Amino acid sequence: MTEAVYSPGMRVECRGAEWRVRQVKDVSYSNAALKAVHCIGVDSLVRGHEAIFLTGLDTLTPVDPRETKLIPDTSAGFQKAKLYLEACLRQKPTTGTKPDLHDMGVFDPFEFQRKSVLHALEQPRVRLLLADDVGLGKTIQVGMILSELARRGRAARILVLAKKSMLNQFQAELWNRFTIPLTRLDSVGIARLRRRIPLNKNPFEIFQRVIISIDTLKTAQYRHFLEKTRWDVVVIDEAHNVAGASVPERHLSHKLAQLLATTAENLILTTATPHNGKARTFGQLISLLEPSAIADPNLTTYSAEDIKPYFMMRFKEDVREELA
Repeated sequence: MTEAVYSPGMRVECRGAEWRVRQVKDVSYSNAALKAVHCIGVDSLVRGHEAIFLTGLDTLTPVDPRETKLIPDTSAGFQKAKLYLEACLRQKPTTGTKPDLHDMGVFDPFEFQRKSVLHALEQPRVRLLLADDVGLGKTIQVGMILSELARRGRAARILVLAKKSMLNQFQAELWNRFTIPLTRLDSVGIARLRRRIPLNKNPFEIFQRVIISIDTLKTAQYRHFLEKTRWDVVVIDEAHNVAGASVPERHLSHKLAQLLATTAENLILTTATPHNGKARTFGQLISLLEPSAIADPNLTTYSAEDIKPYFMMRFKEDVREELA
């Protein structure tokens, strides 16, 4: 029997799903010469997920392009085909440099909210502590930033951390205003998910956009999974809770934030109370965004210029005219 030949670009079926081959390598397993086929998922269930299959252990069936079934579009004016092509175009990341501030969601943003988006996107990667006063729409500003990052193809994987009491509100706000879906997870949900997936599979790689309680995620049992998980954007609501106590290094929430800061490309912190009167506590928040922003190793001595790129704070008095 002729051995199948696998090459980059071809599609194969394996484990009930369709994959696209990215790379093929010769490997040795138990003194047997095999091929390691590196693939990326194509089907909706595995889309975007990477996997490596061994030819001697897995059955890979090449998809023959000649067997592709062509279905004619019988709709009036080829509406179905046009809708499909438009959907494909909308999924492509924009090539423009300026954000589209007029078509971000179901709301009319204030000018100070637009400035937050522009300020965030001026950076090579978004690293921002958003500390506006209560009632000035920090969640809306987060949604605006996420929408623009998604439009640029930079927000495929999103993790939102919030207090348990705020999960429903945050989740609903991002969906109702920006159609950004977040899958809510808790300890029970994670345990159920781990029972359904292979033992070597990371539960935090199953869903692309997740919202979860800080108290759930800060426990040590999830740390080894989080260390291996990469996120495009991490949002931490009520970020003063992760600034740390008198000894931040012993604070579980702070340790979690430190870990996520290293595994996320973009990091957004929100809080209405960024400063508790202690310079070091505030310095801890800034150091999560950019460790080199404050030169003082004790994080107690820094200037307004040091933190300016990473910090935005407006009070209601500052934007009273806009709100009126």
